[in-house]
Amino acid sequence: MRYRALMLFIVIITGIPGIPLLALACTCAQPISVQEGLTQADAVFVGLVERFELRDSGRVATFRVRRAWKGLEAHRIQVATGGGDGDCGYHFIAGIEYLVFAHRDASDTLRTSICTRTKQASGEAVDDLKALGDGAPISGRHSR
Repeated sequence: MRYRALMLFIVIITGIPGIPLLALACTCAQPISVQEGLTQADAVFVGLVERFELRDSGRVATFRVRRAWKGLEAHRIQVATGGGDGDCGYHFIAGIEYLVFAHRDASDTLRTSICTRTKQASGEAVDDLKALGDGAPISGRHSR
């Protein structure tokens, strides 16, 4: 009886051979500097989240862009992120302004995650905004 209990315990801990264990945790590389983030990102901007909704296997935030440092001129833009559950998705809150560092994927969709320097503009991103400087104001005449 002890042998069976021990074997069951080992199988539970190590997984059943041939069936991969699911990774449920997000793992990010070491944090990068603001300047490295700016260099690596395809778009960097400050914007107010107007909507944050589920779509397919992820979530999409619609932003009203206020200032940009790189990669866009549109006044409104959508940024995709993971759906949660360990895929490094960023949980945006409607009505809050964020500094966003985003990358374009193969389908030209802007994406971000908790592994980028994306942060709430007031509070967490104050030092990043100082390091970035003024940025360019975005007018409402362009839309995407």
